Amino acid sequence: MSKVPVVSVLSLKGGVGKTSVTLGLAGAATVRGLATLVIDLDPQGNATSILAAVEPTATAADLLANPTLANLHNSLTPCAWEVAPGEVDVIASSPELIQHDAFKSAAAFKPRLARALEKLDGYDLVLIDCPPSLGTLTRDALAASDLAIIVATPTYFGLQGAERAADEIEEIRKNHNKKLKLLGVLPNRVKSVAEEHDFRIKELGSIFKKQVLTPPIPDRIAFQQAESFGKPIQTLGTAGSREVSAIFDKHLTKLLRAINS
Repeated sequence: MSKVPVVSVLSLKGGVGKTSVTLGLAGAATVRGLATLVIDLDPQGNATSILAAVEPTATAADLLANPTLANLHNSLTPCAWEVAPGEVDVIASSPELIQHDAFKSAAAFKPRLARALEKLDGYDLVLIDCPPSLGTLTRDALAASDLAIIVATPTYFGLQGAERAADEIEEIRKNHNKKLKLLGVLPNRVKSVAEEHDFRIKELGSIFKKQVLTPPIPDRIAFQQAESFGKPIQTLGTAGSREVSAIFDKHLTKLLRAINS
């Protein structure tokens, strides 16, 4: 496994803002001066698009197909984000990732990303944006990670997805990656006036106890603005962006403490 700390951000339900959380943490890390690598394993490629990656020589699909040191170096791609004093690179998504996501039994699954990242250096933090499913790509990400964050909207189906994701994390920990830990479940897109959201967050607490990460991420238009501008939310300068940027910084602190503990 990589000597650089690797964190998977996952959800088993689309539309929960998983990519927004990944990029929010990446922005928080660069504000602190950390050299950050985002690996986009979601075939939809939203993180790659928002980061405005320079045309890559190789993609995540190439790296999984042939996890060599040369392919690793070729896949490390600069992006258009400018967040001093840190920097962000990306291993870009591509449609060919779908070919690597066919379901395999637990016995047949062979981790490839961990092997590819073994000699990675030059970064302080790696964040993996996983696809919203429990296919081979998500398993590969978890097998290469030190920590996992489950992103969940406070809804009935969001809770179901969080429980299934936690079960998968435990399965990967037992069989492929003894160092893997669940940092916690992060409620996202929370509406303060929605009684359903309040109820489901309490339900999350009854299931995951202290592993529910607080404060939750509120639903703010700043996310859509940052994505449409192709900028980190930390640079927008609006009231909403400052609010969520402060929250991401708190969660980054928890993440770094867990890595160093």
